[in-house]
Amino acid sequence: MWIVHLLSSSAPQLFSPSAPQPLNPSDLDRSALTALKFGQPGTHEDSRGLQTDSSESLGGVWPRVLVVSRRHLRKGKYVDFVGEYHIDLIQDFGGCPIIVPRTVRTVEQLDAYTFGGVDGVLVMEGQDISDRYNPYGTEVNLQTEELEKVKSKHSSDVEKDDVKDSLEMALIKQKVLEEGVPYLGLCRGSQMLNVAMGGTLYFDVVAETGTTVKHIDYDNYDGHRHPISVLPNTPLSEWFHEEFSGRENESIELSVNSYHHQGIKKLAPGLEPLCHSLDGLLEGYYDPKFFDPENGRFRVGLQWHPERMMDDYVGCARVYQDFIRAASRHKELRMQRARGRLVSGMGSRAETQQQMVR
Repeated sequence: MWIVHLLSSSAPQLFSPSAPQPLNPSDLDRSALTALKFGQPGTHEDSRGLQTDSSESLGGVWPRVLVVSRRHLRKGKYVDFVGEYHIDLIQDFGGCPIIVPRTVRTVEQLDAYTFGGVDGVLVMEGQDISDRYNPYGTEVNLQTEELEKVKSKHSSDVEKDDVKDSLEMALIKQKVLEEGVPYLGLCRGSQMLNVAMGGTLYFDVVAETGTTVKHIDYDNYDGHRHPISVLPNTPLSEWFHEEFSGRENESIELSVNSYHHQGIKKLAPGLEPLCHSLDGLLEGYYDPKFFDPENGRFRVGLQWHPERMMDDYVGCARVYQDFIRAASRHKELRMQRARGRLVSGMGSRAETQQQMVR
């Protein structure tokens, strides 16, 4: 009886294809998002007098977005964390972040976290990728002395986290590349997908290219910006369409944050550029075959951090909005397939029972 009720028009919403209504980033500023962050339901008014109903993001079907935590040493003990910038934006636009702890045991338990379904994978900042994935191609073309200088200057980054790498690479290969789960890679996350798909990285951008563009500033970590050139007629130009007003077929510049000493050297097959820094370094890409948010496809890598630039450009929020829109649609399609399998299974069982009766 329960299964019959589940498939009827009055069934509970377990298999409902209706997705949560995404918020419009152009209608929000940080004061409204802060109200949402602290769980205050109802209508909120931002500094421009615009009203936002936070209950919009509370209904419907929550797409599950997996995020692997980072490890941090605090008071002599390790703690796992995920920055609330990311969690807030996933939730603000109607997604449900599933935090996967980066522990050794999680590697063998990963199926338990993916069992409920995966509708999005977010990989962001962290340490340099483990050598086991051959991120630099054949070899790093630097002398020992130069290597040691890089390791000394970026000591916290050059440390490896093999467990985090293993978990994220498993999600990328098993869910993103094999099943087409929507993917957003930021900073290190853009490098991870590129390596997984056959691309390579610079071990150190400055040491290998001699660039004078400052891609990381330890003295002005959050405030530092550098210009990038955004290619027209790309998803990035659509997210930042205000900046292209009157120049729709030209490249335009954005000023973005930057926290990296490595970067993409060879872009993996199938990926296309979105933007470059003025020294020619790739700062963003997408997979055109897997970019259609309305139909559940999203595969984007950005070397910079839109989640930390919400006050700079409205387009920064649109990156997450389209990511969660794709994740929501992915869940709808996943539920439809599950419902189809259930109906098919019921039909096969009924046919078998009829044959047994005969």
